[in-house]
Amino acid sequence: MSRELIIVFKKINLNKSWSFHYGELENPPRKTAKKAAALGGVTASLSDEAGPRVSVSAGGNHFLKLIAQGDTEQGLKNLAGTDLSDKLPGNWEKINLPHDWKRNVSYINDPEELMSGSKPDNVGYYRRTFDLSDEQKQNQTILHFEGVMRMADVWLNGIYLGHNNSGYNHFSFDISELAHYGNEGTNVLLVRADTTTGAEGWWYEGAGIYRDVWLEERNLVSLDSDKAYLYTKELTKNTAKLGIELEVDNNSNQVQVIAPKVHLNDLTIAEFPDIEIKPYQSHKFATDVEISNPKLWTPETPNCYHAKFEIKSDQITKNFGIHTFKYTTAGFFLNGKNYQLHGICEHQDFGGVGTALNQDIVDYKVKVMKKMGVNAWRSTHHFASEELLNACDRFGIILIDENRLLESSPWRVDDLEQTVLRDRMHPSIAFWSISNEELIGNTTFGTRIAKKLTRTIRKNDYEHLIIGAELLNPEGIVDSDYIKNLDILGVNYPEAGVMGAGAKLIHQNNPELPMMSTENASYFSTRGIYKDNEELRQCNNFGSYFSMVLPGLRKPGDPGLGGTAHPEEVLSYLKENPYMGGVFLWTGFDYYGEPSPFNWPAISSQFGIADLCGFPKDYYYYYQAHWTKEPMVHVMPSWNKSEITFDQNGKVLVKAFSNVKEIELFINGQSFGKKETQDCQASWTVDFEPGELKVVAYQNDKVVAETKRLTNKTTTKVVANEIFSGKEIDLFELKAIDENGNFVEGVNDQIRLEVDGGKLVNSANGNPINQTVGNSQTVKLFSGKALAIVQKNDVDTVKVEAKMN
Repeated sequence: MSRELIIVFKKINLNKSWSFHYGELENPPRKTAKKAAALGGVTASLSDEAGPRVSVSAGGNHFLKLIAQGDTEQGLKNLAGTDLSDKLPGNWEKINLPHDWKRNVSYINDPEELMSGSKPDNVGYYRRTFDLSDEQKQNQTILHFEGVMRMADVWLNGIYLGHNNSGYNHFSFDISELAHYGNEGTNVLLVRADTTTGAEGWWYEGAGIYRDVWLEERNLVSLDSDKAYLYTKELTKNTAKLGIELEVDNNSNQVQVIAPKVHLNDLTIAEFPDIEIKPYQSHKFATDVEISNPKLWTPETPNCYHAKFEIKSDQITKNFGIHTFKYTTAGFFLNGKNYQLHGICEHQDFGGVGTALNQDIVDYKVKVMKKMGVNAWRSTHHFASEELLNACDRFGIILIDENRLLESSPWRVDDLEQTVLRDRMHPSIAFWSISNEELIGNTTFGTRIAKKLTRTIRKNDYEHLIIGAELLNPEGIVDSDYIKNLDILGVNYPEAGVMGAGAKLIHQNNPELPMMSTENASYFSTRGIYKDNEELRQCNNFGSYFSMVLPGLRKPGDPGLGGTAHPEEVLSYLKENPYMGGVFLWTGFDYYGEPSPFNWPAISSQFGIADLCGFPKDYYYYYQAHWTKEPMVHVMPSWNKSEITFDQNGKVLVKAFSNVKEIELFINGQSFGKKETQDCQASWTVDFEPGELKVVAYQNDKVVAETKRLTNKTTTKVVANEIFSGKEIDLFELKAIDENGNFVEGVNDQIRLEVDGGKLVNSANGNPINQTVGNSQTVKLFSGKALAIVQKNDVDTVKVEAKMN
């Protein structure tokens, strides 16, 4: 019997120093060989790497010589079918993760690839070596992938480890016995990422190892990370009742005496008595505890506890929030308080880097939306990344974590279960969505599948709510058995005619059925643009005459103008139908692919409230006016004659958004009158006069906010302002200014970047037809701005200088 164990837990990041090969290899690695660990080639050590191609015993070596006239390598080929290649074939480049290889592939004009970002599919190989010591042989070694797009095959040391089907799930391999230790040689890891076998989504999905890779080392007696679970059972005025579950695995050959403890920050909340666990067995522990004066997790005060599960030989720390959830026909309740959900939907990409988002870039995206007043986020249409979960935990964002498809095949159910087990403790998660707009939803076939998926969630997660984002019909026909599986019926675009008619009938016929808006708006706009332009694939921020459903410029009254619905229609619908709980706007940011309402050469969507760089468009401020309290005001359009639309009388519409009741318009110092805002906005129709357009907001006759836009003067330089600084990445806004330091709008000049103290990762500008690839030192401004993404060096300050060509 043993009790003296030391904690062994290491989580080693493997993101650095990979070799990457674009395209299929001339001789692709096989998955089987005639003898163990004998695949060879790129799956094993090469001539310049430590260790043998295949580990062979003395007897094996003798036998190989016998069958190949003394040539052991030829014997390997004859007996095992080993690939004897001893150099990397083809062209390999050095890269770090996360990595989206599609970002460096040229765009193509192919209608079949338009929706997915106009990039061709292919295969990519990633290869890396790493060393382990003899001491590490005594422990468990786990190889963990956060995400590989799309079909992934993995090899280690001449052995095929396995396959992963989806680009949106995490997966692991226990390599404890398969790794090399000490003098056995280096470890060779090979990953093949294949996007040619069919897309999972109709948007840009990227390609390759686009999330982190980890090597985890644990003691043979360890906590099961996924089974370590702390959850809120009940809240009273001054106490919280918490449920605790955990499981300890004894993979040693001795009986172990285990006494787990659980801590919240520095407070020990549970101590279990000694339990003997037999060799190669597991034991589950469970209890309830009460804590006094808990700090609750809310969007305003996102109190994140560090929950530590501990035994003598292992410990696990997870984010944890104390809160309760409820959803009724009165909407969403967090800790008993009603919250209107001010949400966005979002795909997982960003300008210049595609889907290769590290924690810094995700933090930046969440901060941009938080500043607008967002308190909720829907991870569309796939599981949320660990980076997004962490950011939402810290910044107070209520999350809908969405399952990829309404399917119950074994591997899909396993992906769902593993995700629920791993992520259920994140404070930000309030909802699990089982699907989005599935054609088989509300059918008897879909009902059986929904039952399986919801049962999988509920048996592993005791507190979060289940929703489905459903397609509706004008008659409001739903399958009662199907919706019984859900806590909430999600409705996409209820403010639009077809969905709205169906939603209204469903509510009338089922007045006690909780319903929620899960997707709204889909409003076209191009940052800084106030004229529709088909040639340049640009949409007017005031509202486009391009349609969701009809080609070319249309006329007033045609269906789908400007998108599914205008922002004003969305918030008006919510005001009239508060039982829908809130909104989830499509989308927070523009994203690559799905360039509706256009085709080539457009390569990105224009649904975003911010562009691909995170630069706000005009209606960002409409939502900010509704959802934030600090006095603000924003005015549109730009004040350059060539950039704005005139009505039939030669007049210009000026619109301002503000959360202040009284605002006043000035043109070159002349007042055009104060107005009281309605729906957080006011407008004037005026003659254009070059100079200064200014709006001032007043409270109690005092100026509390103002904004202005100026007619362009000549650009004298481009300034680089740091707008975000993370642990690894700094983001710089590149902005054209005149001799007085004023922003020069509408400028699309090319500039050259020089970086000191870091490395330029890439740049972007938010132009929906920007087809630049690679990390060139030059970038074109778009509507006066661009973004530089810089990898920090080991210095305190990163400087970017932008020079005009």
